[in-house]
Amino acid sequence: MVVSLLIWQSLFTVGMQLQGRLTGLQKKKKDFSSSDRLMALNLGLRFCTPEEHFLQQRPAPFKLPDFNPSTLNSNIPLCEPPDTNLISDTKEVVVLVGSPGSGKTFFATTYLVPEGYHHVNRDTLGSWQKCISALEAALTTGKSVVIDNTNPDRGSRQRYISAARKYGVSCRCFILKTSMQHAKHNNKFREYTDDSHEPISDMVINMYKKKYAEPSEDEGFTAVVKINFIPKFNDSALEKLYKMYLLEK
Repeated sequence: MVVSLLIWQSLFTVGMQLQGRLTGLQKKKKDFSSSDRLMALNLGLRFCTPEEHFLQQRPAPFKLPDFNPSTLNSNIPLCEPPDTNLISDTKEVVVLVGSPGSGKTFFATTYLVPEGYHHVNRDTLGSWQKCISALEAALTTGKSVVIDNTNPDRGSRQRYISAARKYGVSCRCFILKTSMQHAKHNNKFREYTDDSHEPISDMVINMYKKKYAEPSEDEGFTAVVKINFIPKFNDSALEKLYKMYLLEK
């Protein structure tokens, strides 16, 4: 085992392509892709450019992707403020806000649905009108409800605030703090691990960002809570894959 480990640690890769390989000593044209370097990092191998290995040149400057999944900190509070009561003692509506891939469904099904919250999701139902109908039906049976949609602007959120007010129920807003690059990483991970998941283009995520308006209590929310995305894994292989670089930028 020790010998095998030493052999593995002595391996290295020589990459022919490298995005972000900045102008070097000979002012070479920037290469197209960073996939070689990222593959080496994901495998725990030392990486060299051809110039470094064959010509003994100094390492050229390079830029890694903005999001590094291996540095995710799971020792952070789920909610901000951290003393937030996640589950309400009384019937309520929780409106989630977050881009595609931000972890809304994971959060809803992990923390709220097991506590009796009715899960309302536009991807499943097909339209916001059907979401309102499902919300009202759940409220009439005495259930709390979590609205699992992107809800980027005031108009999309106001529909659910108004419906909650109609039934005399308070409404809180939970914002997923996941960065855009982290959300793109999550989407790529789902593409690799879930055959039923439809790929989400960067254009869809960028459109969310363009529409986004910061939620506030003056919209009618009794509280606005920020949620940190903290992934959980029951499979060590999936956790290992998740912590690899899946994006080139």
